[in-house]
Amino acid sequence: MMTKLHDYNLLNEVVRNTNNFKERNFMKSRTNLRFDTDVTFAPLQDVERKHYLTEQQMFNQNRTDKEILYAMDEDTYEELVASWAFSCLSGKYEQTYRIGGAGDNGIDILAVISKSNNEYDIYQCKHYENSLTPSVVYPEVCKILYHIFNGVIPLPKSYFILAPKNLTSGLIRSYTNSNNLKEAIKSNWGSYSKNIIKGKTIPMNSELSAFIDSLDFSIFKYISPDDFLTRLRENKHLYAQYFGIRKELISRMPITPPDTVQVQESNYINHLVDAYNDSEEAKSITIENVSHSSYAHHFDRARNCFWISESLRKMSEENAPGDTDEFGEFKKDMEYHVADTYEDFFPNALARNKAVIKEATTFSPKADRVISGEISSGEKIGVCYHLSNDNKLIWKQ
Repeated sequence: MMTKLHDYNLLNEVVRNTNNFKERNFMKSRTNLRFDTDVTFAPLQDVERKHYLTEQQMFNQNRTDKEILYAMDEDTYEELVASWAFSCLSGKYEQTYRIGGAGDNGIDILAVISKSNNEYDIYQCKHYENSLTPSVVYPEVCKILYHIFNGVIPLPKSYFILAPKNLTSGLIRSYTNSNNLKEAIKSNWGSYSKNIIKGKTIPMNSELSAFIDSLDFSIFKYISPDDFLTRLRENKHLYAQYFGIRKELISRMPITPPDTVQVQESNYINHLVDAYNDSEEAKSITIENVSHSSYAHHFDRARNCFWISESLRKMSEENAPGDTDEFGEFKKDMEYHVADTYEDFFPNALARNKAVIKEATTFSPKADRVISGEISSGEKIGVCYHLSNDNKLIWKQ
């Protein structure tokens, strides 16, 4: 949650030592960051969640990604970009700040690359019905230049502009050409700079002109909707919260049971061996000899099903939205489903195992889940062995 900005020390540090221009005197005595008092400013501790889709909405999205992006309101779009910078670009930034309010000086998101080296990126979001034109973008460039010149905001390593419908093709050509952009700003400063400060015209004086000449305009960049969405899809949890569950983007990797018993499956295997030894036909079954016993096929099926369910668990972990633990819910539902059977009287532990497994195959999983449609008999049997591995189903009692 964002709070009122009362402590300016951190942002003063952001600005301090940013005088990297050819004429270093431009930034002298310009190190006090100034926002209007109604500006909110707080570092993101987690992705923002105010505009997440509901669970029902996540599984009923028939619109394309771009259609959803276009339909967002401005606040949702800023929240998404801030969460994207925080989450998808987390390896790039030490901290990410979302800045809100009418006096944000042209900054929607301030991302700290290196606090110790005073390296920062700025993101400006423009959610318009149409592609952005020079009349929209160039005033923003003028605003950011003026506030950097006056030391109100730090000189960023990059200033990114994002819009759901991108920039016009002509603007992309001029905006991405540093010399052309600089010339366009200087030539049209009088008209483009009118909205830097409401009700005030900012003239182009010699000092400001020299500052603009000295600045490397390659800091001005844009991120296309396609590039934004491609990077966003890498974080399947965050993507799902705004764009829904897309089955075509979900992959499930099969897992072949390892040749030797692994540490993480030792519990359920020990319980199985105990069940075999509790059978009237058993003599002395161990983990080492079970594969050569009359229980070999049952043992192999159990291991296959355990690892089938393990692949389902990984799929759920990687693709389920937000903090949802779909596989954990599946396990809990199965535990309740087989409980009465599990607690019945049986002549031996193996009989209990087989009865519970048979009952498990009758389970009907919930719909509207990432793992829906992926649960067959193998997964149902396998999740029982996951429960046994958690000591929730112990065959010999």
